[in-house]
Amino acid sequence: MMKASSIQRLAVITRSCHKRPFTTHSVQLQKIQPFVHEQNPISDYLNFQQKNTQHRELIREIFDNPVKWKEFNKDFIPPTKVSLTGKTYLPQVEGSIGLFQNPYLTSPEGLLEFCEKSLSAAKNLVSHVVIDDSEQGRLNYIRNLDRLSDTLCRVIDLAEFIRVAHPDEYFVEAAQKCHEIMFEYMNVLNTTSDLFNKLESVLGDEKIVAKLSPEEISVGKLLLTDFLKSGISMDDSTKDNFIQLSQLISMNGQQFNKNLHELEHDSIKVDKKELTSYDSSTENSLIYSLSNKKKIPLNSRVSTDILRLTNNESLRKKIWLGLHQPAKDQITLLENFLKYRGLLAHFMGKNSFAEYQLSEKMAKTPENVMTFLKKNLKDIEEDVISELRTLIKFKVENSEKLSNEQVIEMVKPWDRDYLTTLYLSSKRSSNTEDISQYLSVGVVLQGLSDLFQSIYGIQFKAVPLKPGEAWHNGVRKFHVTSETEGFVGIIYLDLFHRDSKTLNPAHFTVCCSRKIYPEELDENDPFKVEVPGKEGQLVQVSTAPDGTTSQLPVISLVCSFNQEEGGVSLLSLSQVETLFHEMGHAMHSMLGKTKLHNVSGTRCATDFVELPSILMEHFANDTRVLMSFAKHYRTNEPLPLKLLQNYSIFNSFLNNCETFGQIKMAILDQVLHSNVVFDKDFDSIDLYHKLEAQLKIFADTESKWPGKFGHLFSYGAVYYSYLFDRAIAKKIWEHLFAKDPLSRENGEKFRSKVLKWGGSRDPWELVADVLDEPELKKGDIKAMEFIGRR
Repeated sequence: MMKASSIQRLAVITRSCHKRPFTTHSVQLQKIQPFVHEQNPISDYLNFQQKNTQHRELIREIFDNPVKWKEFNKDFIPPTKVSLTGKTYLPQVEGSIGLFQNPYLTSPEGLLEFCEKSLSAAKNLVSHVVIDDSEQGRLNYIRNLDRLSDTLCRVIDLAEFIRVAHPDEYFVEAAQKCHEIMFEYMNVLNTTSDLFNKLESVLGDEKIVAKLSPEEISVGKLLLTDFLKSGISMDDSTKDNFIQLSQLISMNGQQFNKNLHELEHDSIKVDKKELTSYDSSTENSLIYSLSNKKKIPLNSRVSTDILRLTNNESLRKKIWLGLHQPAKDQITLLENFLKYRGLLAHFMGKNSFAEYQLSEKMAKTPENVMTFLKKNLKDIEEDVISELRTLIKFKVENSEKLSNEQVIEMVKPWDRDYLTTLYLSSKRSSNTEDISQYLSVGVVLQGLSDLFQSIYGIQFKAVPLKPGEAWHNGVRKFHVTSETEGFVGIIYLDLFHRDSKTLNPAHFTVCCSRKIYPEELDENDPFKVEVPGKEGQLVQVSTAPDGTTSQLPVISLVCSFNQEEGGVSLLSLSQVETLFHEMGHAMHSMLGKTKLHNVSGTRCATDFVELPSILMEHFANDTRVLMSFAKHYRTNEPLPLKLLQNYSIFNSFLNNCETFGQIKMAILDQVLHSNVVFDKDFDSIDLYHKLEAQLKIFADTESKWPGKFGHLFSYGAVYYSYLFDRAIAKKIWEHLFAKDPLSRENGEKFRSKVLKWGGSRDPWELVADVLDEPELKKGDIKAMEFIGRR
């Protein structure tokens, strides 16, 4: 994920959108332990459920009962149509309130107008803050920069969401144009000397600083650092080059990510005899080609079934390599933005982009990251070998006689799915019930609401959509309400599969929470974006009893769960974990109580931002939590404990191999963002193959897979964050929730010590406070070693 630069501090697109890594890592289901607190949490749950039956049941019904959903969501969104030019579009809804209740967003043209108005308001604000040198102007300077950031990011974050989730191609085109306009303007702002000089002057004025809040000072220092990292001290010619490099990185990276799901070839040809080990029903579904050849479509159920079910290793290898060969120009795009990043880092006096990127992160240096990753490799080596020995039993006889080196050499990446299927089949009884029947989307969302009520005192309330408010009629809307604060935010859930949206589960911040200051409430405020027709509002607000007005967070969670014929969506344990993970990001957005946009919720250090979401994976894999809500989607029968225990074996299988894969990707990320990009013969694929050969396990020395590794752009040099935050989350889980996952006391501790602060405090201080380990505040090599200790 790219570092956000000054005015867009922590609001660059990839900062707002949090995606899961390509491979999933399952936390082993926690064993049942006695609860240690005075009251029985299950009893608390039951009391809560009785008092809130109507709201709770509605959460479940609008997902699991299509009839109920249609009754509830009366303002039907029409299906997409195809224009004469062949583009998909969404017919305009009569009386539309606008996407996300933004009255501009009733059409693609309205989105462009919103962008234009926001840009105009931003320019007016910039002109004002630069020339206003009064004492009050200087006191308000940092919060005005923050307001400027919010104005621009409400367009950029919105545009990023629309580009990956909206079914209307005209809307997507408008969003792309808005993104380009705003991104270019932000790059100009980030190298505007007048803004930097004024900020430096304000922070150097002791009388002014004495009157600023700690949060304002923190944001001011962050912005100052980011200005410096954006080359503010460069001469004009060098600044121009810096801006051009930033734009080239963005253009190449965006195109790289856009092409991630495209392959070099759509299908591969195989001899008919290669399919003799495969069943005839699948053979008949293949596309006939000339002579005795057949074409197997790669992006299809057929290819994934072959990987799982055929004993023909040669055929599995063909399919696997085909699925890992990116589109023709992907490697060129990859190496372009890697080289441009290296040049940008050199402009800033750094040896590599990794060094440039990590200086403000928890890990601080590439050396610290590599030390952490190598220690992780060493710690799990024996467990990985053990898992491979389990797999090799299904490939060769007398495998126990093989050395570790022979086992590693014999188990290939294209063997993994096939051997795993054989192993799981040997463990699964033919009459084993499908656990997903107890984990419908509605049941899981109801369980999440109950869990958040238990640990944080908040819950979800389903709200009907207004005309034109959503982008598809499968979207559900929830208000998030607190026992003590009332209405705290809005979540839009777009959870079901369709061809026109991203396949990767993701959390998008459409609008951040922040304080709205009195001058912004003035009807004559010259720096606000005017509401068209003087009706409606561009942001949702709430007013506290003390009169403080706040902008409410608006977020969207996007997944791609399949639906059964009846409309219900039944989840695997892995998919439940995915939903809990994304909800962890959502809670960070909802419960971050900062006054400034730049440090709100998930706008924090990249190697800290995954912590709340990974912690939620522990809840998703805890037997007690799952047993508290899981029930059959038809009969309401509770999930049998024995069934859950049986499935825990399947869900946790190859956990260590998954972690090993994550470490390999994190090391590759570091290597490709090092100074190797300046080598005359720099070849990203050659480096990838050498790394794979060196690490040996599931080694891929033939494909060009880095061309499909999208996180190389969005998480450039900080992909280790998932592993790092997983290590922190494990320690927090053990410290706070392992004995009692429903503890309100410890939930409030995590909320007040971590979530509340967003990115306004040093994350090492937050980790030290929540773990009751004061020494960690130093964030030194000893702190890194403590986190890395298993």
